[in-house]
Amino acid sequence: MDLSFGVQIAGRSLTICGDSSVSAIRPAFAGVIDSLRPGTEQTPTLEITEFPDPSARPEWSALATGSHRGPDGRLAVIRRGPSSVEQFVPGAVPTLLVQASPGALASGDLRAQPAHHALAAWLSGPSIQMVHAGAVALEGRGVLFVGVGGRGKTTTALACAQAGFEFLGDDLCVIEAGDAGRGTSATVHGVYATAKLNADTRQRLQANDWPTLGFTPIGKAAVALPSHVRFQRSARLVAIVAVRARDASIPQPRRVSQRTAIQLLASTALPIASGSGTPGHWLSTAAALVREVPAFELGLSWDLDRVLSAIAGLVKPPTHGL
Repeated sequence: MDLSFGVQIAGRSLTICGDSSVSAIRPAFAGVIDSLRPGTEQTPTLEITEFPDPSARPEWSALATGSHRGPDGRLAVIRRGPSSVEQFVPGAVPTLLVQASPGALASGDLRAQPAHHALAAWLSGPSIQMVHAGAVALEGRGVLFVGVGGRGKTTTALACAQAGFEFLGDDLCVIEAGDAGRGTSATVHGVYATAKLNADTRQRLQANDWPTLGFTPIGKAAVALPSHVRFQRSARLVAIVAVRARDASIPQPRRVSQRTAIQLLASTALPIASGSGTPGHWLSTAAALVREVPAFELGLSWDLDRVLSAIAGLVKPPTHGL
């Protein structure tokens, strides 16, 4: 049985194929599925296959756990416990590969964000990057949530989504700088229709009945979005918000300078940390973004009504007098 399917991520086509393991990662891509039919011979592919212990194969066993980038741009990310190997192979038609053990295929990390290092390498360029950030949108106008892990990006994004915003991501999304010459604006793109929730957040958001895909090594539940949460593929980016967990001193969004915004965006630099992109490309994208999009700081708390009101005020279209 052919389990292949096509997706569109940030306007780019990708065919996902492989063995029966494809069914394990399909829910993560539910929001970007383009067609049940695979693409053409010129469409890049992501191939998912199961191996008992891929990191122990001869070509990988001597390499350390983590990322390895070759001079030709090839990327390999090796994980052990559970074992998996993720690759990006550049070329006229790039190839993305994931070889995963049964344990890795069952894990919340792979189920929630399959092949994210390979995808980041495939997408990376001087004006586009996959970043460690969350995002929501309202009427096509998006806000990007940045901050180090544990600051509340997931809770904020999902609280907004439960209140009627569109969801683009809780932990990973794609940012693309605008191009005045082509008449384009800064854009945020969604990738995964999933979230990773700790027990406290899951309880507070009343998300205990959301479909569970697996659990991460630190005990977070990887969940698929329920039907009442709307996934959005792309939105114009109109605000960047650095979230400050449990900081009552910033109850309303506070504008920050472009220089500070660049520093705050440093927490999003997934491509640099993983080796899937270059510092130059990330800095080029981030610098272009903060020249176009205002950035703010906002203190978070469990007073979600206040937080939602503050974020809605940032993304609502401006009104013009007669």
